[in-house]
Amino acid sequence: MENANVKPTDSSFCRIMKPIYLVSKLAGLWPQSYLRASPGVTVLDIAYLLVLYAMFFFFILVNSNAKLWDYYMQPFESDILRYGLQTHLVNGLFLGVISVTINVVQYKKKWDYMELLDSLTKVVEQEFHVRYPVRVVQTFIIFIIGCEVAYLVVILGGYYYLIDRTLNITTKYLYASYYMMNISLLALINEHNYFTIHIRRLFMIVNRLLKQLLLGDCCSNDTVLLNQNRKSKTPTIAYDEIFTIYGRGGQKFAETDGGGMVKRNGPPKVTMVAPASAEFNKLSTTTVYTTYITQLKIDSNSSMDTILKTVNRLSVLHYHLCDAIRMVNRITSMSLMFHFGAMFVFLVFGLFTIYKAFKSGSWIFQIMAMANGAWIAFYIAAILSVITATTATQNSGRQTGDIVHQIIRKHQNNFSTDVIEKLSTLSLQVKMRDMSFSCGLFNFDWSLFGSILSAMAMYLVFLIQFDVSPPIGLNSSNLTIPSIEVIDFGV
Repeated sequence: MENANVKPTDSSFCRIMKPIYLVSKLAGLWPQSYLRASPGVTVLDIAYLLVLYAMFFFFILVNSNAKLWDYYMQPFESDILRYGLQTHLVNGLFLGVISVTINVVQYKKKWDYMELLDSLTKVVEQEFHVRYPVRVVQTFIIFIIGCEVAYLVVILGGYYYLIDRTLNITTKYLYASYYMMNISLLALINEHNYFTIHIRRLFMIVNRLLKQLLLGDCCSNDTVLLNQNRKSKTPTIAYDEIFTIYGRGGQKFAETDGGGMVKRNGPPKVTMVAPASAEFNKLSTTTVYTTYITQLKIDSNSSMDTILKTVNRLSVLHYHLCDAIRMVNRITSMSLMFHFGAMFVFLVFGLFTIYKAFKSGSWIFQIMAMANGAWIAFYIAAILSVITATTATQNSGRQTGDIVHQIIRKHQNNFSTDVIEKLSTLSLQVKMRDMSFSCGLFNFDWSLFGSILSAMAMYLVFLIQFDVSPPIGLNSSNLTIPSIEVIDFGV
């Protein structure tokens, strides 16, 4: 893939976002066009949303029928399991309606987010000489989405074989309801995770560019240059020498053996720019998460004015990335919070099904336990993917402060007062800006996962106690009334 053949107005973010956008639009989570400059919300978009609403409400009414669920759960003879699964399914369908409605209401915020991330990506590509393996990342995303949909189909096929064929229960409405509920969940999680991962990628670029200020340590393993081993390289004029050529150049400083900075006079310095290496188009997880920097803007020959401008530009990028996190919270956090609650309900009753299978030893419960075990793995993977993405992004944003302090400690006697002051301001900015992914009630981090596990254990114990406790009442066969001896107190 050659970026020279790509239109200048198309950033890597917009091209990589296409598969995510199409899946979200299919699930009704993107009721408008891709960008604000395009037609916007069309008549076909409105008609498709109305069809989705009709399908959701139809399946809600179907699954609210008590007789239908009596028919589904007749072989199991467990009211706890019946009410738990019915509640999970009906709530999931309602959440699909809520998610679509939330995205309809805040469609302009998605446009704002797309414009912000598109602008930030263009800045790092054009000003800081960063390249992305767009085709590789697109293929990787399509592969992940394909695996998710295939797993969903396999689970539904498992339900059909295990329940429909073995228990002779017709569950066509059940399959369609589960599909409607989970396709919106998949689209929401994919959208949130890619938004989050791209913010993390930009944070990593800011960190790598800041590490150039370490000068002697700038070419460490954290900075990936394109084809460093190429034999013949084409010299180009460095970015910070352009103003010097046209007569507006500031003074250049070079680092002496004594550690001081002296005035540099002479011809403009030349940097080496290499073409893409063979790894750039290789489909692998390493390539997907790798940032390729084609040219370093800062070295020991850069002027204080160039360093100050670079630090200021990176500070602005970091500031807007924190704004992007805030916008992601506004766009997806409420829907994600509701879906986490629905997944928690199913995890509790799914584990209860596994308990019943071990306790009773009945093959009927074993069949249901196998089906629910597949759903448990599906929902836990969804929760872990969200928490992993948000935690990694927050850690990358916080890492900027550590890099800034390393620069200050190493070069506080070499850099000018303005540069040190700007680095200190950037450190304070990193400390004060909120980088947490939150819905307002809790953060999407590992502490949330620990809370989910502890709550699952507690509610599972409650369900087991309700299941094993004997019935209470005069009509119970297990109730025995002790004989009462009448004592004569008369003399």
